[in-house]
Amino acid sequence: MEGWEVVRTLGNEEEASLVAGFLESRGVRTSVESLLFHQEPVNFGRLGEVRVLVPEADAETARALLEEMAAGGAAGEAEPGEEGRS
Repeated sequence: MEGWEVVRTLGNEEEASLVAGFLESRGVRTSVESLLFHQEPVNFGRLGEVRVLVPEADAETARALLEEMAAGGAAGEAEPGEEGRS
């Protein structure tokens, strides 16, 4: 897609939908491009890719948001419902 840039390549459509939803909830437009070949039970290389794209102008912001998300998850944030447990 001209004018759009890949910010994340994932292995399935569900993960791509989560990433796209995260970015869109922060005001970044997204498009999900699936290269999955659904006729085969096993993914083969690029036929197993699902890409999350954003407008080129938003690519840097999107990457920063994804890095922030990854750092937050790795920092051991409490799962919903676990606040205040010891």
